[in-house]
Amino acid sequence: MFLHLKRFNVRHINLIAFSVAALTGVSVAAPALAMDLRETPRSSLTVTVAADTEAAKSFIDKMAQTGIGFLGNENLTDEQRTAEFRKLLNANFDMATIGRFALGRYWKTATPAQQAEYQKLFKNMIVKIYSRRFKEYNGQKLEITGARADGDADVIVSSSIIPPNGQKVSVDWRVRHNKVVDILVEGVSMALTQRSDFASVIQRGGGNVDVLLEHLRAQ
Repeated sequence: MFLHLKRFNVRHINLIAFSVAALTGVSVAAPALAMDLRETPRSSLTVTVAADTEAAKSFIDKMAQTGIGFLGNENLTDEQRTAEFRKLLNANFDMATIGRFALGRYWKTATPAQQAEYQKLFKNMIVKIYSRRFKEYNGQKLEITGARADGDADVIVSSSIIPPNGQKVSVDWRVRHNKVVDILVEGVSMALTQRSDFASVIQRGGGNVDVLLEHLRAQ
């Protein structure tokens, strides 16, 4: 969600922020990313269920409307908007899965204490980065354009960001068990890019996860 925000137009980021938080990324085929994300153990994945596309579409639409509600409410303070965003993030994103995926192969080398601190810092980073941009919201809307099942557990919900003036932007949401696990902006996976970004930070620090933790503490 994150280190390379400059790759995306600020208005696009704003809409993703109120629709829920995001990640950032390089272009990736959705099926390949889904396979990687499924490496994260989840007890619910042991039960095969048909993906409910209509429920996933309704979930994303409701989430977006909630975000629009607090972003467009001029009576709220900055602190109150940030608190609302944090609630939205906790309720609608599978942050444990996203965070573990973003750490990639270094998750297994991290100690339990490092893993716990990383997950906390990861979530706080997202809230801080996106809440700084809330004042730039100027009436963008999100329109659901379709949905398709992807395997037994995932649904890809397609949508468009519709600014008051300007070009529509394609945004796809990967939904699993009523939680978002990835966002693709114009085909760009935010989860996968965050994984690449974090790996670069750790590699520059000689493969030490503590280097990334220090980086996140400074965000």
